[in-house]
Amino acid sequence: MASKSVTITTLGALLLAVFYQWSLKDWVFVTFGIGRVMQSIEDFPYDCRRIRNSHLEGCEDMWLDDEARVLYAACSGSTARGLYWNPSVSKLNVSGRTPGGDYVSVLNIDDPGTDGLFGLHQLKPTGYIGAIGDGTLDLHGFDVEVVNSEKLRFWMINHRPPVDADKRYLDATKVGANSTVEVFEVTRGSDEMVHIKTIADKAIDTPNKLAATGNGGFVMTNDKSSKVGLRRELDILLGGGSLTYCGATECHIAADGSFNYPNGMTKGKDGLYYIPSSIKDNIRVMELQSDLMLKEVDVIHVGMPIDNLSVDRNGDIYAAAFPKILRLLDSFKDPHHVDSPSTIWRIHKAGLSYEVKKMLEDREAKTMGGATVARHDAKSGMLFIGGNFHDGNILK
Repeated sequence: MASKSVTITTLGALLLAVFYQWSLKDWVFVTFGIGRVMQSIEDFPYDCRRIRNSHLEGCEDMWLDDEARVLYAACSGSTARGLYWNPSVSKLNVSGRTPGGDYVSVLNIDDPGTDGLFGLHQLKPTGYIGAIGDGTLDLHGFDVEVVNSEKLRFWMINHRPPVDADKRYLDATKVGANSTVEVFEVTRGSDEMVHIKTIADKAIDTPNKLAATGNGGFVMTNDKSSKVGLRRELDILLGGGSLTYCGATECHIAADGSFNYPNGMTKGKDGLYYIPSSIKDNIRVMELQSDLMLKEVDVIHVGMPIDNLSVDRNGDIYAAAFPKILRLLDSFKDPHHVDSPSTIWRIHKAGLSYEVKKMLEDREAKTMGGATVARHDAKSGMLFIGGNFHDGNILK
């Protein structure tokens, strides 16, 4: 009997050790960052400042037009995105959406002006009706395709509120958001974004970010397993999410299974698709196959959870990451008073391998709090950083 007890105890200890090695260890040190040594922003040779303006709050994603020297940011306001309407983090209070809708803010990056706001203004949507006919947008991730020397095509995640046939609001906590992809076109130098079409499909389920393929379609991350429900709540333990491919006429799930909150993806200069995880520390490198399915060809590890990726003119990938994710969760509740540390990484492809380098970190969140996206201007060396739940962008 004693021998049997010893065997059971040994087996239990072995199973616990395996669980720690393969699961709990990652949660403790990678996801939560327990014991992680961080650096102060003063350790880096950059001059940083925060650009404070109500039209630069809650800017989840940004895109830089290298040729025209213009930065576009999808913004909504920190209060609305952090506390009320953000389906990605199960904030489903329709009444708390941004008054007047979300917007695209524009900065002329070579001309800061006397006020330091870079000629800040917003694009005016035209031709878009919206869920209830008021033309309001609920933006998240987006990508921009350069059509020609004059025209840009914006592919935008839009978390529209659910409505019935009479355009009356449904209970979003029961059915989730009615998320779509909106396509707009912008003439360089214009202040208008003209609506071209709405793309709705069951494969556009819980969209987070997309990347235009260049041939009339896009690849997109669904960051959760479902819009609402118990399975979604278990994603943090069981994993969840998928990748969608949409062509000119149809959409389908192009990769599924073994994802953990696939987040702000991008398409690299090499034609591959880079899929970060906002729970794990990996960036999965995917290749679009001839059958329009996505196949993993590599994995990059940065050591902490990641939000959005972006590609600069040189082909380097910049990643906004979360070194202290529990502090980030606290900031969701009070985005105007609680900032969380942020880290910016650069991923450089050298032959068949990847070099990962820390470019900036703000341990005390003095200037760079809760960063969700970083855009690097290779010409000037400036780095523009936005935060989904925070008030303002910063400039290097």
